[in-house]
Amino acid sequence: MILYKYLNSKTADFVIKNPTVKFSKSSSFNDPLELSSIYYDIREIKDNRAINLIAASESYGILSLTRNPLNPLMWAHYGSGKKILRKDAIELDKKNNSHAGIAIGIDANLAGLNCIGSNVIPAKFGSVIYTATKPTTVYENSQNNQLYSGLQFNFNPEILEALQRTFLYKSFHWSYEEEVRIVRNIGRKIPEKLIQEIDGTSIKEIYIGIRNSWNISYLKSMRRKIKKHLPHCLIYVCAYDDDSWEFTRKPINKAIEELSIAIAIRKNEQ
Repeated sequence: MILYKYLNSKTADFVIKNPTVKFSKSSSFNDPLELSSIYYDIREIKDNRAINLIAASESYGILSLTRNPLNPLMWAHYGSGKKILRKDAIELDKKNNSHAGIAIGIDANLAGLNCIGSNVIPAKFGSVIYTATKPTTVYENSQNNQLYSGLQFNFNPEILEALQRTFLYKSFHWSYEEEVRIVRNIGRKIPEKLIQEIDGTSIKEIYIGIRNSWNISYLKSMRRKIKKHLPHCLIYVCAYDDDSWEFTRKPINKAIEELSIAIAIRKNEQ
């Protein structure tokens, strides 16, 4: 089970050298409605619902991954980086840093993201549920003391509905993300963003954003860096699909070979 994380180029450089994933509190996410499906329509326990939301936000960290490494919107929103200028071309997008980052493909099993003993929600149970209407009905274990006191440390299928309503429901506006979440207990006194090590062999694929896909010197330097730290990892370059609005992928060796031929032809023409 390979899932993907879009990273800006600075973070990607750190992760390549130090294989890690980052769990974050829901309050740091873009969506201000995170965890709000905890609420349901019974007024007499309104105060308890608010307490549950705060406790869940403070006690648990979320790692957000996606199923698709070639999503143009995800690249635009999360895959920013430094656009490396080329000396051999006029670049109209030289100040545009979107699509200039990296996406990494993580084997969830090898990275420990499917372990039911260390994850409150493992990856295999973490598919986000997108709805046009927020659920407001009472759900099973909505007053679970262990979960909402921050004392849940492993996956318990008996409270699955409470886990889904707390962490996995989102508005359909976000459905383009195809998100899969892993939830862990991070403790209330740990900083907002928690970095945890993963086995380097769990990083199976790396995708290079399309803004830098025609820069042969950049591709060669990235290939050297990745192979040095992650020698087993497959490296791809994002490329246009001329017949659709989608991206396709190209092995980095093929991309470099094609660029080398194009540069040689240009020199001969001059």
